[in-house]
Amino acid sequence: METTKDQQQIQDLPIAAYVKLIRSAEALHAEVSRGLASEGLTASQFSALKVLRLRGPLAQRDIANYLVKTGGNITVVVDNLEHRNLVVRIRDTEDRRIVFVKLTPEGEQIFDRVYGPHLDRIRGVMSALSDKSLNQLTELLEELYPSPAEPLCYGRSEEADKPKKKGRTPSAAY
Repeated sequence: METTKDQQQIQDLPIAAYVKLIRSAEALHAEVSRGLASEGLTASQFSALKVLRLRGPLAQRDIANYLVKTGGNITVVVDNLEHRNLVVRIRDTEDRRIVFVKLTPEGEQIFDRVYGPHLDRIRGVMSALSDKSLNQLTELLEELYPSPAEPLCYGRSEEADKPKKKGRTPSAAY
């Protein structure tokens, strides 16, 4: 029995949808991330700055969990940020195995400078879709891969995206 092209497309629909999803996500991510390059930041470095600015000092493993990255990857990211004096590592006084990462004033300044334009670039690339389509896309993606937590930049209000107040200590990060 010969398979028609329509039958092949139906049989391969999950693969075709997956490839389209990945290619679209990568293209959108590359476009949004271009604006970070002018500050000498990679997307992973920016994301680490973001989680630290919005959540305060965190253990490296917690940064990895927020960003859905491996511990080894986060170590390299934090090393590079530390070399640029954007973060500092602070060893926990109660459990010396835990190393907290904290933004420096320079790290806060660079994040604050690039965050608004970064969100604007996201809004720009997504502006091709209506609010109805954006809601449908969000629901479909949630159905496909339910997230345990909302992304940090996914604020229902401006308040959700505002950085936390200064003065948190590493022990207060939890």
